[in-house]
Amino acid sequence: MISIDVGGCRVDLLPVVKGLVSEAEKIREAYGKYEAYSAALGIEEIMAIKRREEIEDIQELSEIDMVYVHHLSRFGEIESPAPAFCELIDLCSKDSVEVIPLDMNNEEFTEMYIATVKTLEFVKEHRLAKKGMKRSFDMSSPESFVISWDLYLNRVKGYDRVSKKREEYIASQIKDIAKYRRSLLAVIEVERINNIVEHIKI
Repeated sequence: MISIDVGGCRVDLLPVVKGLVSEAEKIREAYGKYEAYSAALGIEEIMAIKRREEIEDIQELSEIDMVYVHHLSRFGEIESPAPAFCELIDLCSKDSVEVIPLDMNNEEFTEMYIATVKTLEFVKEHRLAKKGMKRSFDMSSPESFVISWDLYLNRVKGYDRVSKKREEYIASQIKDIAKYRRSLLAVIEVERINNIVEHIKI
């Protein structure tokens, strides 16, 4: 947990590893201590998780996602959607509290992605996935693996630019929310959190 005072609002940024079932425990431990709760998700993602029991369509994993799951499964059970985000949304729903989206909505993200990732970079995904199966990553902890995996993917300049734009956007959302709240829990994937903190401090 990283704590920052933003204009008089206590902001606690909770890093989570997407996919690991055990990460939901972090949410249970933190919940109940804040005026507001937020997640590094778009509004559509939050609504989909809320209604996941009603949604029959199972979203197929991309090649990149399957390689990520293959490596991450060494640390425990994996589920999708990310259990940490599901736990936050479920707890807030029980208390009639809205989880505030920190990320772009689908339309904004799609426009940004198309403008940022070149076609030639996009078609490299199959090669990235294939090499990623054989590559050695830092497996000393789930967090270390996720960070080294992210560095591997972001060798593709377009993906790196997408990550940076998301970090800037999420940081700006946190700063905006902090103007109207006294305390905020922000649940964010571990590989994005340090750069987001730096943007908040600017």
